[in-house]
Amino acid sequence: MSRALLYGATGYTGQALARQLAGTCDLVLAGRNAAALAAVAGPLGLPWRAFALDAPGEVRAALADVGAVLHAAGPFAATAMPMLDACLATGTHYLDLGGEWRVIAALFARDAEARDAGIAVLPGAALTPAATDCLLLAAVERWPDTRALRLGVSAAQVVSRGSVATMAGLADPGTVIRRGGALEMIPAGSLTQMFDFGDGPAETAATDWASVVTAGELTGVEDIAVFSQMHWSMRAGYRAAGIGMALTGAAPWRMAGGAIARLWPAAPDEPARDAARFTMVAEALDPWRRVRRLTMETLDGYGASVRIAAAALHRVLAGEAPAGVSSLAAAFGSGFAVDAGAARFSAQDRSTAA
Repeated sequence: MSRALLYGATGYTGQALARQLAGTCDLVLAGRNAAALAAVAGPLGLPWRAFALDAPGEVRAALADVGAVLHAAGPFAATAMPMLDACLATGTHYLDLGGEWRVIAALFARDAEARDAGIAVLPGAALTPAATDCLLLAAVERWPDTRALRLGVSAAQVVSRGSVATMAGLADPGTVIRRGGALEMIPAGSLTQMFDFGDGPAETAATDWASVVTAGELTGVEDIAVFSQMHWSMRAGYRAAGIGMALTGAAPWRMAGGAIARLWPAAPDEPARDAARFTMVAEALDPWRRVRRLTMETLDGYGASVRIAAAALHRVLAGEAPAGVSSLAAAFGSGFAVDAGAARFSAQDRSTAA
């Protein structure tokens, strides 16, 4: 079946995806709120279906004639598994926009079920981890002797309310890295690195990033850490929050972050979003600890995610994705984010000491 269903079509990114996909495939919009769906679907001339994910029978019925689901309704820690369960039952391909590393690890653990059902399961069909996976894979393809990977990501220039709420819900006293081939938690804010994003050396701190999970399988590299740009004051606050959560538990901090999210603008300023960019720097360390660098420049997180998700959905509908759970870079290659119009590479081939 070539019909696609976009779940979460009334959110900020969901609406952008609906506009991007309208007229390019047999698309049905879906979500929980019927009135909101009608308001989005009407101007686009698209059909819609309202159902909640806590009613398994209704979800399976809604997917009975659907070839692929593009799941855009977070938080994915609560929504990914109910949707995947329905996709496994109905033989429907599954894609989502999630970037939570624990959720992606849990989805990868269901690879055998996906293969048995004959469906492709492609989590992280967004800027993260799709574009970062492409960058890390490209670095290892360029330098096959890579023994460790460090990825630096420049600061976000625009953030929506949904993103703030997601980050608040993921607040944790630890940060995940890959060391010796295994996932390892380290204290939040404790691991730092300097990266040059184009304006000279900038401070960064290791943060949770799904590519720590996906890129390990993708590249075979056993040591991977991802760093986000932070001014020293932000890094100090991040470290202090991690210590506080270790003492009190994460719940109070997540509640405080949720309160901030409710006060945050629902959507970023559109001119600012159009002008925003990310710079990502992959550092590939060779057996002698020399560093080779490959840089990727992307659109803002929302614009890049829309292009990546739309391109991935079209490839799945065309039968190009393998059965089982895989990252987009594994399914479609290291050039996928560039081919989707979301990014471009810029090589820095100099070697330096680590």
